[in-house]
Amino acid sequence: MKHALHHMDFIFQTAMGTYPLAAQCEMLAEHGYQGLTMSAWSQDLKSIPQVKPTWGLDVGAVYLIYRKGLESFVIQVFESIEGCTTIELALHSGDEVTNFDRRMLERLLPICERRGLHINLYPHARYGMQTTSEAVALCREFNHPLLNIVFNGYHWYATEEQALEQRLDAMWPWLQHVNIAGTRRSPLGWGGLATIETLDEGEMDNFVLLGALERRGFTGRVGVLGWQSMGGDVYGNLRRSATAYRSMEQRLAAHPEWALLTETPR
Repeated sequence: MKHALHHMDFIFQTAMGTYPLAAQCEMLAEHGYQGLTMSAWSQDLKSIPQVKPTWGLDVGAVYLIYRKGLESFVIQVFESIEGCTTIELALHSGDEVTNFDRRMLERLLPICERRGLHINLYPHARYGMQTTSEAVALCREFNHPLLNIVFNGYHWYATEEQALEQRLDAMWPWLQHVNIAGTRRSPLGWGGLATIETLDEGEMDNFVLLGALERRGFTGRVGVLGWQSMGGDVYGNLRRSATAYRSMEQRLAAHPEWALLTETPR
């Protein structure tokens, strides 16, 4: 199945500055992406309603981080966002999931009900909620139809959570979207854990991940994670990831059995 392909806007936030929204959208459209995820600190949040009519792209989600002290900012984003109904929410109020996170969700879910928004919990390496297991536990605890999960293959790999098939099964009732990246574990990577690279680089086997999703009937969008540390030309990196993704998708449609691996010899 051909999935909508999005890219997170981090790739446009380089060491030299940030590309304007028009340039971001024109690059994405030229390479055949269907949309983007916008970071909550972007200066362009108020322009979200103009993205679809101007460039034909969907803003599939806004990525937002909750830390202690950011309560007012987080609530302001939820109360003011227009043109996008999904917030990908990372939780980092402590070294693990805390009651500050729970109280924040208790305040946000009524806003979601009133404004027609959805929260997708975003497990993030080195954050309080860093594993899919912790996100699943929160979804079970709250048991709310507007609280779900986005699976980020990069963070799953960086945290060495492992057991991909079991983790996907556990997340499945809440899994809405998936983010992927090329990556290799390295102290030179983000947080001293793993690099963020284009989809045609790294040691993470995204073809196998896509195969596992396809076998389960996943129909959501796929997002690509980028970061300024990946270096090189932004436009070229967008092209490389789009080309690699569509190649994997076509290969998977023709040969789904190729994505079933045996155990690696020890």
